[in-house]
Amino acid sequence: MSEQLHDQQWLCFQIEEETYAHPVNQVREILDYLSPVPVPGAQSCVEGVLNVRGEIVTIVSSKHLLGLDDSARNSEHIIILETTSGLVGITVDEVEKISVLADDDMMPVERSHDTSPVKGTINHDNQLLILTDFERCINELENYE
Repeated sequence: MSEQLHDQQWLCFQIEEETYAHPVNQVREILDYLSPVPVPGAQSCVEGVLNVRGEIVTIVSSKHLLGLDDSARNSEHIIILETTSGLVGITVDEVEKISVLADDDMMPVERSHDTSPVKGTINHDNQLLILTDFERCINELENYE
């Protein structure tokens, strides 16, 4: 089997002091942070909605999904993801780069709860990357509603 089948491009970004990565194949675009319009009655992780090129996109706090304190907003970017549920924006502090990571090097982590986006870790260029699967936790949140 070709080695390329095991390598995948990941978008690396920062949230607080940690570096995270998400599969590039689900990323539609990256926006500078814009304040979303609040949605009354939405779940606490939902910051609001934005109109992105004529499509209404739900904006979700990555810090809230990760169980971090999201009271002080210092997000600089919104990563728009294409999910089976439609477009979803995830707020992040800083977008860094795209890295090619080998699936074989990933160390899976046990999820603490169903809505945790963390799926594993990987050591890449002497840096620990936390691998995420935001689509999975977004789908879990929609099933919760």
